[in-house]
Amino acid sequence: MTQDFRFDPVRFALPEGHSLFPIRDLDCYATLAARVGVCPHGFMLADLGPDAWTLRKTYWAPRNDIWRAFRSAVQQRHPHLPAWEDLTQNGIKFASLYELAVYRRLLALLPGDVILKVHPRLKDCFCDPKAEGDFCLTSQHTGKKSFIEVVGAFDQSFSAHSVLQQERRPETLRRLHRYPADERPVLIFKDMVCDPELRDAALRQALAIVRT
Repeated sequence: MTQDFRFDPVRFALPEGHSLFPIRDLDCYATLAARVGVCPHGFMLADLGPDAWTLRKTYWAPRNDIWRAFRSAVQQRHPHLPAWEDLTQNGIKFASLYELAVYRRLLALLPGDVILKVHPRLKDCFCDPKAEGDFCLTSQHTGKKSFIEVVGAFDQSFSAHSVLQQERRPETLRRLHRYPADERPVLIFKDMVCDPELRDAALRQALAIVRT
């Protein structure tokens, strides 16, 4: 048999704890994940500041193989972070990482006397009897409700920076206008999801509506 002189990654394995990627980048990603409560994808990295933008430019699209390898390296160094985020949690399928991030934060903030309902039916929506919202909070004491809508396609400026955003803008507006005047939802835009202070301020407003 002809001898094989090619590199054998099994024979010449990296030392334990070493990676092809700089440790500072793996730790930076883990810090960003802790900040938003999910493992951010490339689109979300654009809203997380200059360090996140550097990670995005270095490892994300269009070089998907590099992105997968990077995420795998993050998971090896930080085992509590999944190599890929599952949009289904507690039997609920979420539409985006932004919505999932808000859900996880809501669970952490939710008082014992407030009930959280995911994808509630909007009963008073005359234009769409099957309409659903993102989240509804209901107080067991006051009976009051407040709704939360995650606007994951836009930042607070509601500017359309891409063709996809331009296409989704009318549908997003239609979705927001389905609510009755006395049940206007608290809005959480994608840049707010990436800003813990703004995100929590919006969620606390939604909680205050039902508890006062």
